[in-house]
Amino acid sequence: MITTLTLNPCIDKTVVIGGFKYGGLNRVIDTRTDASGKGINVSIVISQLGEQTKCLGFNFLNGKNLVCERLEKHAIPYEFIDVEGTLRTNIKIFDRESGIMTELNESGHCVREESVALLKELVVSNVKDTEIMVFNGSVPAGVPKDIYGQLIEKANYAGVKTILDAEGELLLEGIKSGPFFIKPNLYEFETAFGIKVKDVKDVVKVSKGIIESGVKIVCVSLGKDGAVLVSRDGAWYSPALRIKVRGVQGAGDSLVAGVCIALRRGLELPEMLRYGMAAAHASLLRDGTLLCTREDFDNMLSKIKVEKIIA
Repeated sequence: MITTLTLNPCIDKTVVIGGFKYGGLNRVIDTRTDASGKGINVSIVISQLGEQTKCLGFNFLNGKNLVCERLEKHAIPYEFIDVEGTLRTNIKIFDRESGIMTELNESGHCVREESVALLKELVVSNVKDTEIMVFNGSVPAGVPKDIYGQLIEKANYAGVKTILDAEGELLLEGIKSGPFFIKPNLYEFETAFGIKVKDVKDVVKVSKGIIESGVKIVCVSLGKDGAVLVSRDGAWYSPALRIKVRGVQGAGDSLVAGVCIALRRGLELPEMLRYGMAAAHASLLRDGTLLCTREDFDNMLSKIKVEKIIA
């Protein structure tokens, strides 16, 4: 079982335009609305690719049914701590002409201390039934910045492989507990570690230092430039394919899902990167937060290239 954690679920409203005009009139080509959240996205991709998964986390009372209905549509089991407040709305403006996404994300309603305590109990009660646990995304107000670190420590103690995909303090505090795998994007990587990446060898150098601190695998997604995966055993790079992009949100979550599946199947590190990139590319083919299908994943898997980086 692959278990995911979503502490700040949302409604993603995607607005598609053709050529963004800052301060001017923008004609909308298409819109769609999806109940979402990074862990939820990961679980949906895992389910669509044929593996078992379960969602844990918070769910806000005003709008909670939207999240539950989407998971039930995919037959994904879930356990949420219901909290007061309204499900936040994130507006995604996708410029189809440039392929650039502009995001306007709400922070999320404040969560009480007692709900955080219940969440910790929920995670602990589920570690015995899972092999891989994914901690990703933002957290609402009221949740401590070391929450992922606390939970990763508990999961590690139970022998669960832990995956962390977060930014800023959530990432840095989480790393202190030694997650098995982390996946920042380029912006998150540069801002968290105070660097400016010039080429993939910069990614490898910094990642080696992170691995010395206790992380087993570092994967940095580089957007249109592909992705890099680093471990003690070596480093690999996978370039992005030239495809017609219909939506970019959820691509990073799909990469995490692909990695989870490869890890669950005991595949080698280069194949882990290839699975992640295939899932990410398959999601780019779909509108909004629809995420990748098995058919598109299989098609992309045969096209993704992975090469070893000679440092």
